[in-house]
Amino acid sequence: MDDSLKKFIAISATIIILIAMYLGAYLPLKKSQRYIGAILAFQSNKIRSLQDFNATFDSVLNFYSPIGQDETISYYFGILANMISRQDNKEMILALTERAEDLMEPVIKAGKGFGYSQNLYNFAVFYKIAALKLESDVYLQKSIDLFNEGLKNSPGRYIFLEGLFDLYRIKGDTAKMKEIGGTILKHWPDKENVKQALETL
Repeated sequence: MDDSLKKFIAISATIIILIAMYLGAYLPLKKSQRYIGAILAFQSNKIRSLQDFNATFDSVLNFYSPIGQDETISYYFGILANMISRQDNKEMILALTERAEDLMEPVIKAGKGFGYSQNLYNFAVFYKIAALKLESDVYLQKSIDLFNEGLKNSPGRYIFLEGLFDLYRIKGDTAKMKEIGGTILKHWPDKENVKQALETL
C-alpha cells in the first residue's frame, strides 16, 4: 500500500470519528445542558409568562441532536401535564394543549422511535387531564384513541389498559369497562381496584 493511500485512509477515518463524536456525543451533551438550564429556569420561577415558557423550552426542543429528542419530549410532556392539572384558566389550558399538539403531530406521524410507546402514554395522559379540566368529549376521545394506539404498539401493556379502563369509567361506557377490566384481571388477577369497579356496575 503506497503512502498516499495510507494517508487518505487515515484522514478519512479521522473525519468519520470526528463526525461520530459530534453527532453522538457533542450534540446530545449540548441538548441535555439546554434542557437542564430550562428546568432550572422553570423551577426558580424566572418564567413569568406563557411566552417566556415557550421561548425557554423552544431552545431545547428545537435544538437538533440525533439522540435525546424523544426523551426531551417525554419529560416536557410531564411538565405540561403538571401545569394544566394545576391550572384553572381555560384559555391557558387551551394554549398549552395546542402547543402540545404541535409536538405530538410529528411523533405520532413517524409512528416509531426510541420511547415511542412512552410518548403515546404521555400524550394520552395529557389529553385525559385536558378533557377533565375543559369537560371536553373531544379530548376524552383523543385520549382513548392514543391509549388504543399504545396497545397496538405494545399489546397487553398494563398502563394502556389501565388508562382505557379509567377513561371508559369516566365516560360511563360499562360495556367497554367490562371488556378492558376482564383483560386486566385475566393477566393481573390481584388488581382489587378493577375488581371493585366492575362489581359496582
